[in-house]
Amino acid sequence: MSQKEETVIISKEMLSKLPGVGDEEVSAEERELAKQVGHAFFTSLGSIPITQNGHEEEDARIPESVGKYRVFSHSMPAGQLPHKINGSPETESKLNSLLDQKDLEHSMVVACAASVSAKFNDSEAVLADKPLFDGERVVYFLSGGGFASSDTALSKWYYLRMSKELGMRVFVSRYSVIPEHVFPRALHDVYTSYCHLIQKSGFHAQNIALVANSAGCNLALGALQLARMQGYSLPGCCVLISPLLDLTMSRGSWKRNHDRCVLPLVPVSQENSLARVYYGPAPAAAGFSDDDELLRQISHPLVSPLFCNPAGLPPMQIQVGGDEVLLDEATEFAHCVQRENGSAELVVYPQQNHYTVLRGKLQLDQVYGNTR
Repeated sequence: MSQKEETVIISKEMLSKLPGVGDEEVSAEERELAKQVGHAFFTSLGSIPITQNGHEEEDARIPESVGKYRVFSHSMPAGQLPHKINGSPETESKLNSLLDQKDLEHSMVVACAASVSAKFNDSEAVLADKPLFDGERVVYFLSGGGFASSDTALSKWYYLRMSKELGMRVFVSRYSVIPEHVFPRALHDVYTSYCHLIQKSGFHAQNIALVANSAGCNLALGALQLARMQGYSLPGCCVLISPLLDLTMSRGSWKRNHDRCVLPLVPVSQENSLARVYYGPAPAAAGFSDDDELLRQISHPLVSPLFCNPAGLPPMQIQVGGDEVLLDEATEFAHCVQRENGSAELVVYPQQNHYTVLRGKLQLDQVYGNTR
């Protein structure tokens, strides 16, 4: 890591110069700035300040001419999580510990673009967590942000634009974030919110399109595994954008594309690595101080979905940039799905990095086209 990367301070002025959601072009200067911001953010994991638990409210004044949204809470139905997680007593212990906390609340957003709301005479019913009509199709969206944010001002503009382009309402998990909450709390939130949609709200799973980007893809695939274990129906389709699937960072593109990508290479052995900050402390008997033991635990499919059995997953499209550190894991996962006779279309954008894939107009149009 260079001294320059260590001393970059992410200011509002710097962020204001970054390309917005759906920009036609992203300049070389903007790409370099995005890389500086990304490297500064991810190398400071573990010491980042907690701001409203990763949910930025005060900066998200969305005009009603754009759309509206409502935040609501829900609880975990009894017996929702599987009690047995194959192959990892440590992961099983972490998940089962959540079952003992009966008072946990989970939070979601329902968002509706102005053009969609107008179809229903701007009725407040568009902000209810119930189908507006039989067979309504909706999006379940999981934002990225290195597990450190789940519903920010930028993500609100992102999913309200998605609602407008698709003509559909969007439900968003406001999952718990690091460093305050470690694995498996965010996964538990995402999974529980999906169960809320198909069990309590009454949406048909086939009518739900699961869309996620970056770290949100990790949580999306983890939640799909849990739903599959429990025998629940899975969404009708899935779009994964620049997916973070391997917290062991073992694939070659992490080193090969490090100089060109927004995401920095912080080895798992370092205390501020994403794997350590996200996974958190293991049970005492596990010997967490041993790097090999840590790698064994974060190789579990619920932590690193690259290593999951993809049989039976919904039809999906996976998008990734050719200059991303995540390129190899995205490619490998697509091929794994295909080998299991599943449907996985891989779209690689040449010379695009993590930031431009998440924000570019061409890429977002591809998302909309595969979600409709």
